[in-house]
Amino acid sequence: MLHRFRAVSFASYACLFLGIGLLLQACVPDFLVSDPEWVVIEAFSHEPTFKRKTGILISPREVAATVTFDSSCIYDLQSVDQHDWNKVIGLGFVGSKNQDLGSAPHQVDGARVGWRWNPETQKIDLACYAYVDGQRTAFKVGETSINQPIRLSVKIDYNKKEYRVMEGEPVRFNHNKKFAYKTGLYFGGNQPAPHTIRVKVVY
Repeated sequence: MLHRFRAVSFASYACLFLGIGLLLQACVPDFLVSDPEWVVIEAFSHEPTFKRKTGILISPREVAATVTFDSSCIYDLQSVDQHDWNKVIGLGFVGSKNQDLGSAPHQVDGARVGWRWNPETQKIDLACYAYVDGQRTAFKVGETSINQPIRLSVKIDYNKKEYRVMEGEPVRFNHNKKFAYKTGLYFGGNQPAPHTIRVKVVY
């Protein structure tokens, strides 16, 4: 029985790291990019052609970066999708507990900083965008101006079992997962980027 348990455990970890590797295989390191601080999503895409600013994490306590949204982040989708949250930094946890193989791990357990252009305030809204056991919660936590660097963070408290995005209200989680990966820039929601989007991300 012990040998069988060890075999199952080894197989589980092998699948775990294989899955993480597949998620990150298209990631391009900064030293291969001419302007490494800027992450670019081309028009009519949801994310960069090659993933950027991602990586494996073990028992992370915080994911943080200084982020600057330039004028390319001003957009008008001319629909209710204008209210959808895009994403910038964050993380997803990987593990077998409650993991739906049809869902990305960060859409089961994870937290990210959401962002969207607000044409009424002429600013970028910022949000907590989290999944707990596959259930999504999202709410505004702040705002920033175009071309204004801002420190964004997602903190993980394993004792309280809470995510805290910036200074927003904490979101409780119920998993015991330790393996995670950083998520990168994503446009959408439903709609892809209406034009080229550039965001400066400095870890």
